[in-house]
Parts: sequence; structure tokens; C-alpha cells
Amino acid sequence: MAYAAKPDFEQNLADFGSARFTQLRPGQRQVLAAYAEQHLDATDLAIEMPTGEGKTLLALLIADHALTRGWSVAYLTGTRQLAERVEEEAEALGLDIVRFASKDYGGAKLDDYHQAQAVGVMNYWVYFNSSPIPQPADLVIFDDAHLAEQPLSGLQTLRIPDKLGPARQLYQTICELVVAHTDAYPGLRAMLDGTAQPGTPPELLSFRDWNAIAGPVRDAIEASPLVTDRVLKDEAMYVWPTVRDHLTQCGILIGPSGIEIRPYHPPTALNTQYSRAKQRIYLSATLGSMDDLQRRVGGGPVTRLATSAPLPSGATGERLLVLNPSADHPFDPKILGWALAQTHAAGGRAAWLCASHAEADTLQETLTAYGQQVYRLRPGDDSMVETWSRVANGHLVTAGRYDGLDLAGDLCKLVIITTVPQASSEFERFVVAYLGDASFMRHRVGQRVTQALGRANREQTDRSLYLGLDPSFAQMLADPAVRKSIPAGTEPTIRAALEIYDQGWEGSLRACATFWQPTAQSSAPAETAAPASPRRKARPGRSASGNSDVSSADAEVSAATDLWLGDHAGAARKASEAAAQLAMAGETEHAAFWRYVEAHAHFDRGRPQDRAAARGALESAITGGPRTTWFRRLARTVADLEGNEYTADDTDRFFLAWDEWRRETGVRLDRVLSEGRALLTGSHDQQCEGLTRLARLVGASGERPPRKEQSATDCRWTWSTVKRAERRVWEVKTVPKGEPHPLNRTDVNQLLGQIEVETRRSAKTRVFGCLLTPATATQDDAAEAAHDKIVLVNHSAAVRLYDVLADRLRKYDALCGDNNAEARGEARTRIEALLPQEDGWLGKLLAPSRGRLVTADDVGAIFPSV
Repeated sequence: MAYAAKPDFEQNLADFGSARFTQLRPGQRQVLAAYAEQHLDATDLAIEMPTGEGKTLLALLIADHALTRGWSVAYLTGTRQLAERVEEEAEALGLDIVRFASKDYGGAKLDDYHQAQAVGVMNYWVYFNSSPIPQPADLVIFDDAHLAEQPLSGLQTLRIPDKLGPARQLYQTICELVVAHTDAYPGLRAMLDGTAQPGTPPELLSFRDWNAIAGPVRDAIEASPLVTDRVLKDEAMYVWPTVRDHLTQCGILIGPSGIEIRPYHPPTALNTQYSRAKQRIYLSATLGSMDDLQRRVGGGPVTRLATSAPLPSGATGERLLVLNPSADHPFDPKILGWALAQTHAAGGRAAWLCASHAEADTLQETLTAYGQQVYRLRPGDDSMVETWSRVANGHLVTAGRYDGLDLAGDLCKLVIITTVPQASSEFERFVVAYLGDASFMRHRVGQRVTQALGRANREQTDRSLYLGLDPSFAQMLADPAVRKSIPAGTEPTIRAALEIYDQGWEGSLRACATFWQPTAQSSAPAETAAPASPRRKARPGRSASGNSDVSSADAEVSAATDLWLGDHAGAARKASEAAAQLAMAGETEHAAFWRYVEAHAHFDRGRPQDRAAARGALESAITGGPRTTWFRRLARTVADLEGNEYTADDTDRFFLAWDEWRRETGVRLDRVLSEGRALLTGSHDQQCEGLTRLARLVGASGERPPRKEQSATDCRWTWSTVKRAERRVWEVKTVPKGEPHPLNRTDVNQLLGQIEVETRRSAKTRVFGCLLTPATATQDDAAEAAHDKIVLVNHSAAVRLYDVLADRLRKYDALCGDNNAEARGEARTRIEALLPQEDGWLGKLLAPSRGRLVTADDVGAIFPSV
């Protein structure tokens, strides 16, 4: 090897003679000294430095030393904008670089890169793709390292979105193959019919079910224009040849926005662009745990190198985070009105960070309906930032871009985070819904919030407001696992946000108004904008619990890679090892997931003894396990392997919905339930809103359709059973105080028209009407017209249903204790005994009532006595 002497980075910088970069900052000096002393030959090294500390210069100096060693260097960024910034800093330093982009490689440039004469700068997708042009580098620098996850996992992930055209046809074909084979996945009925709401948890197909239909699915994919029509140039065309021969080694997730066929973690160690590097360096201001970084990249174990102290307060300017203090949804007119008012105060431009493309689509449609100009930033189209930056008023909408987006200076003064960034893929949504004790997902929330808070704050002169619209932000940011992943330099911003949140709307509006006042420009940093709390005695703080330090990623990644390769014995052994480590850390559900992967590895080998081993792995996982939804799904797989029939029921839907609501509201659950009860007994509009809360209580999705819709109903409920998707369209009738008149034919006729519209929209869904009325009697012609299409619900019956289920949810929440899997399982067991015992009871309660009014006594009769 050419040259490996210990570098003197300060002297190297001086030798460049750069007019711009004349000396190292303290953090840069410390990290480079540590690199020179201890990490010159580290294979995987993560360098964490705060935003504004100068990671790019540091990386360029390391790249310069690598060239001196005779190493070729690839400097990877997430966007063209970031690549241009690296190029600009390299030129200011005096370091030779060459820029690569799709279809822009050149001959001399490639030669300079391959011969280690210049640093190759490119985005991740240029370096990691099915047919890369730049050859593997000796040193690979991952700038904004978390952005590497998408291109790396995308190399082996076949995603089939549920969108118009060939993709939807293929999505529906695969769903139909599943439901024809088994009725074990209730959520699929609504997904197939297009009535499932975006937040519906995805279904993970059991490896046994997938094995049974993998052949027909392969044939359907092979015949789809997504992979045959070269004019479409869909990404599936490039991924399919890689995934085709590994179908049964993949996990299959079906969600309302798409299907993912993917390995459990990306087998990046098999990628020559990655594996041939002598050194890989990961850069970020928010790396999180090295365990999770390895899990996300899919490579080898990573060593951390970080600055010893955070940047001083104000080093990246002033910023204020204000959270939605209400229980209202981010896209509720009141919340959007608040956000749009801040846009006006900010000068007309705002950046919106969404957790998923489906959410970004909804936001784009909503803002456009409000008459706003929207600029949608999509992967590979960084020119949209430039277009947006040239207009005086406009909204930049992007999905999953919490890192690598530079909006500093006068470009943007307002960043809006729509929902808690806890899930950006079907796999992450599955983990959040089913593996509640997987701490790595809560770590990711802290990382992503920190990344979001750095988008418009890079320099000392920056000054920006950040809004968190999701009502669950405060509870999530107060979670110990989330706080653990938030750097010390960001903690004052988070603490100030929580203090403002506790003051309700009055405090939130006051904080925003004060921030935009010209006199505030020279005031104290925004982190101190909240009224000072009473002085407290200094405390050491609570020690982090052990489960946050679990290091199972190496075994997890090895298991996923071995399974992809067909090394079933190795995959089973490593998956069992990961499960044991997670179980020791108290992550019971997460541990059981890796026992499931162990069983998958045994099953895919195919011999009779392997299938017995698969059953044994699952039985070991569920024996004595808690009665949570994930363990019930595992029990169903065991029954399948034993050749027994396992009948799904409706209770999973209940507890998935309740757990989501508990995560969202935290300690405010009781208040939110009380508010919902008050709404249900209020005015017409309040009752419509109250019905959306009642929908969550019964485990359904409730929404109020836009009034612009033809024959818009007051409220719409959707849920799915093993047999069909169910939809109920609600019409709310109110009368002035006094004795209500009997229900008449006119009331019924309006709802009949709404049922007809909804039936045409969702041909495979069973649609009935629900007429909510204070009436205690029905005219004969109204009863006859409603006979077989409408259930007539007396108002007191809806209130009784709300009261009973709210009581059960409060009991469940109290029994869940510290929310570990064991506590939730025990709570579920006790509460299930207090719920209706008849399967499909909701559909039967809200089936056409043959002209009879459903009363409070009818509701009470279906619940066991307490």
C-alpha cells in the first residue's frame, strides 16, 4: 500500500493555501486528531458533528489524505444541491474533484477518479445502482449518512405502489391472490377495495402463505408492464431481476399505499461498491446509535467518532419549535389555518416535511384546494428547490427528507413537520404497529426531529420557526428513548417547545407572534422564548434503561444476508442470536420477530425436519408470551404449520387502533375521550366530529369527507373483516330543544342517495347507511324506505356505545402500566372479557335495522356485564 504515515491535517490545510479555509475549528481539530491517532485503518467509521461545525471540510481533508495514500475516493451526497456544495467547498480548498451524475461521466473524469487523482463526487443513486459506472472506491464517504438507506435498501426492494395504472393492477392482483388463499389478513379486504385509510397498519404475510402463492405472484410480476414496458421506465424494471430469484427469502408487507417485497435488512455486504472499500466513513449531525446505523445501512459494525462538546448556543442561529397543543389532526382546517398564518408572517415561503409520499400527496391536494402554490420535491428532482426559491410565495412539499436538505439563509424561515416522523416505509409502519417495544424506532424519531430542526439553521445569522402539527408530538418528544437520541445542542429547543405546549393555544400563538416581531430579531436565542420555569434544584437525571443499549444489529443483518444467500442454517443461527439479545434487553415483541425470521429460514430450506424446526422456533417464541397482536399473529402461523385451522377475529383491529390512539395522545387520552363525548352530544357539526372519535373507539377509520364531494355524507366509517371491507355512511339529524318529531321519509331519502354514491365508488365493499337521530319513532314510509339499506340509530345509542368503549379504553390504558409487551398483553386479556363476544358484532350492530330504531338498551345488551 502506498502511503500510511500519520497525517498532520493542520499542516495539510496550510499547504493548500486556501483564502477561505485558513484554520481548523476546535471540533474539526479534535476529530481529525483522533482520526489520525486511532482510526486511519478503521473499516467503518461514523463521524458525528453538529450542524454548522464544518463536516464537509473535515471530510475533504480526509479524502485528500486518502488520495495521498493512493486510494480512490467516492464522496456521496443525497442530492445534486449537496453535491454542488461539496464541489464549491473543494474548489475553495483547492482539492481536485470530479462530478458524476446519471449520463454524465466523461472519460478523463472517470480516469482521474479510478487512478486516485481526484475525488469523485456524486449522489448515492449514481454510486449504488444495478449497473454503476464509477468503479468501487477505496474510501467511500457517506455524507448525511441516513440518506444512504433508501438507495441501499432499494436495490433489493420491489415496491409496487397502489397508484393509477399498471402498478395498481399488479397491486390488486397480488392482494386477490392472497385473499383467495387465506382469510387470515382482515386488513386486505379494505386495501383491495381502496377503502383503507393511509394510516392502516400493513400486513406481514406469513412465510408459509407467501410460499404458497409466490409462483403465481412471480408470473403476475413477469407479465406486468411495470417490468416489461421499457417506455414506463419504472424502478421495478431494474429491481425485479435482482429480487426474482430470492422471492421466498423475502418478507412481504402489504399496506394501503403499496406492497414491499424485500429482505428483512438490506444485504449491503454483498454489494461490491460497498464491500470493496478499504474504509467507509459515515457523516451526520445525528447518527443515533451505531447499532441502528448498521441496521439501516445493512453493512458491518460501525465505530463512532464525535466531538467532545456541542456547539455553543446560537452557533447555528435562532430557532423556535412550536407544537400543536390541541387534539386536532394536522390537516384539520384549524391547524392548517394556523400553519398558513405563519407562512404569511414568514414572507410567503414554507417547507413542509412529510413522513411519507402518501401524506405528501394528501397535503399537496389540500394546499392546492386552499388556493396555495405547491412545489413538490421528489427523489431525483432537486431542481424543484431552485424553482421554489425563485418565487415570492409558495410551499415546498417533500416526503422523508429530514436530512440533506439545505434551506438556510433567506431561502426559508418556516419549516412545518406535519406528522411525527416515526415511519417512512411499510416495514417501519409494521414495526410501529406490531413491535411496540422495538426501541430503535423511537430512536429514529429523535434523529429525524433533530434533522428537521437543522434544515433552515446552518449559520449564526439564520433565524427560523418550526411547527410540529401532529397532536402526538409532545408525548413522543418526552419519551425517554426519543430524548436519548436528541443531541445536547438540540435539547434546549425541545425543552422550550414542551414548555410552550403546556400553555395551550394561548401560549403557542403568543410564542409565534413574538418570534415574528422585528424587535425579537436582536433578543435572546429562541430556545429561551418560553417563559422561564421556576428555578429547580440540579439533579443528575434518570439513568437510561438497558434496552436502549441493546446491540443486536450485527446478528440481524447477518441473518438477513444469510437468508438472502440461501444459507438457511446460518440465517437461523444468527436470527436466534438476535432474538436472545433482544429478549435479554426486555424487547419481547422485537425478540419474537427475530424468532419468526429464524422460523422463516428453517421453513425455506424445505425438508420435513426443517419445517418441524420452524414450528419449534415459533412455539418457543409464543410459549408464555403476552397476548399482544403480534403474538396472536405468530400463534396463527404455528397453527398453520401444524395443519390446524386458526380463525381470525375482530379484536386485533380494536387493540391496534387503541394502541395507536394511546401513542398519539399519551397522558391526554382521558381529556381527548372526554372531549369526544362532549362533541357527540353537541351541535350538528360537533356530533359529526364526535363520530370520528367513536370510529376510533370501535376500531374503525372515521373521516369527514370534504363538503365539495358530490352528495357528501356527514361522516364515513371504514373497517375490514376477514370476509369483506365494511363502510358506513352517516347522516346526522338534530332538532331544536323539545320533543323530536318522528323520523320522516325526507330524512331517509337524502341518505339513500349518499349510499348509492359510496357503493359506486367502492364496488367490493359492503356499504350501508347510518342515520343518527334524536327521534324515538319512525313514520311508516320512512321505515319502509330504510328497511334494507339503513340502520336507524337513536342518539342515545351512539352515546351509550361511546361511554362503554371509552370506559374499556381507559381501563386498558391504566392496565398497560409502563407499556411493555407483558403489561399490554395482560391488559388485553382482561379487557377482551369486557368486550362483545360475538365475532363481527360491529357489522351486525350497524346492519340495516328493518325500519326499527337501535336504542341504548340494544347497545348495552351486546356487552358483558362488568
